[in-house]
Formats: sequence, C-alpha cells, structure tokens
Amino acid sequence: MVDQRLGESKRYPFFGKPAHTTTLPAQLALKFNCKIIPIFLKRDKNNFFLMEILNPINFEKTTDFEKDKENITIKINQIIEKMIKRNPGQWIWTHGRWK
Repeated sequence: MVDQRLGESKRYPFFGKPAHTTTLPAQLALKFNCKIIPIFLKRDKNNFFLMEILNPINFEKTTDFEKDKENITIKINQIIEKMIKRNPGQWIWTHGRWK
C-alpha cells in the first residue's frame, strides 16, 4: 500500500502538503524496467470488491536516477489523490501521513 506513511522518508506533495512517501515502486520500476499499473478497488454495497485496472504510469527513464525516482513518486501520489477524490469513503487511513 503505497499511501502509507513511513517513519523516516523524503516528503513529496500529497493533497498539497509535503507527506512522507515511499519511493520503492519507483525504484523497482527503474531498476527492473517494469511498468507501474495502478489498481482502484471499490467495495460495493454487498461487500464485494470491484477492481479497475488503470493504464500504466508513463515515465521516461533518464540518466538521473534520483530525479526519475522523484518524478515517478509524485505521479503515483497524484494518481492516489484522484482515486481518493473519486470515492473518499473507500480510503482506509489510519495513520498521520503528514506528521
């Protein structure tokens, strides 16, 4: 779950505020040349889950690993923000993301 707060990490924009954010998905994508495919899960009224597989995140790999990692991480946070805004009641948030 990439929207979880890390105790010690760099902060990236999340809903307009700097928030501790994992860069692990970006690091893996860059190291192994793999795609990051966001998935939106929604619990329906019968307690079943509907899964929507979104398009892979587009990113360009350059020779600047740190900048690439930052750009991908910011894109991931933007996608999570959109998912939360689509249906805020579906977001499970049990920690202080902006501490």
